[in-house]
Amino acid sequence: MSTHPDMWIEFAKSFGMLFAVLAFFLIALYLVRKFSGRFGNKGSMALIKVLSVHHLSPKEKLILVSVQEESILIGISPAGISSLARFDKLPETATASAPLDPAKGFQNLLKKSLLKGREGQTMPVGSDSSDSGKGEVS
Repeated sequence: MSTHPDMWIEFAKSFGMLFAVLAFFLIALYLVRKFSGRFGNKGSMALIKVLSVHHLSPKEKLILVSVQEESILIGISPAGISSLARFDKLPETATASAPLDPAKGFQNLLKKSLLKGREGQTMPVGSDSSDSGKGEVS
């Protein structure tokens, strides 16, 4: 079996071109991902802001979203997305003099929304009930 020096040169050229094409695609992919969100909304304000996210399980979470001057608590699950509560004003933010734990602030906001929804009932928020719809999110 004889190998010619020309065969090794052609082999090196082929792999050189392969690596050049792959490098070009990787650079193009990087540039597209880096600059993809910067061209569409020049000068416009963000109308929707995510204020807080609380993961309940790997596929379920609660998200507090601000849309214009209204806050909306939404639940996301594999079954779909549902609006749980609406707030007219934005939640209070922690000041530098009295920092709040983000998890506690979210829990307090959630408790307030639950209390607001159960205003006419005498049952406390944390007590168990014997409703047939227990555990369902509407």
